[in-house]
Amino acid sequence: MPTLDWPSDLVPSKATWGLQSNTETFTSPLNRAVQTLERPGARWKVTLEFPPKRDLDVGRLEAFLASLGGMAGRFTLWPHGRPGSSAYSPIVFGAMSNFKLLPSNNWPANTLVLRAGDYLAVGGELKMVTADVTSDGSGIASVPVAPAFRKAPANNAAITLNKPRATMMLTADEYSVSVIPGRISDSVVISAVEVLS
Repeated sequence: MPTLDWPSDLVPSKATWGLQSNTETFTSPLNRAVQTLERPGARWKVTLEFPPKRDLDVGRLEAFLASLGGMAGRFTLWPHGRPGSSAYSPIVFGAMSNFKLLPSNNWPANTLVLRAGDYLAVGGELKMVTADVTSDGSGIASVPVAPAFRKAPANNAAITLNKPRATMMLTADEYSVSVIPGRISDSVVISAVEVLS
């Protein structure tokens, strides 16, 4: 089944994005000292809420959900709250040694290029910038991100700043839409999680 793009005209009234970390915790039975280990595999989760809609609008939403075939379908989705509006076209610059720090190039020199909380995507992975980033005099910048990359993106790979996307799947195989008299739907809530490959 092909990966579908979330329709740009289906805009939720509320989008709740979050990060589901993958950690392991051990508490000593002797002194209650706690050890915690961060493991790879953190993934994005999202809940999309749509207000009551008229028949034609809700039909478009239902058709998209039906085309996914439940949890078997995959779709790309961007954070609707911060879709990005950058004019920059950065690229990955060199090899990555720290999977929480993205080396990048092709920025304007000595410029604040990203702010904490911005999203970006590269190599099929959606990331959040965790601190403000200013480029150096050569247009190079190291971008701190979360979650850590699962695999290093290729050198010179494009970094997407506008509508950066994650590949998602529904969290359940079924959905339902209630319609009230006058052919207006009740509000619809959809939950999805990032698909790791």
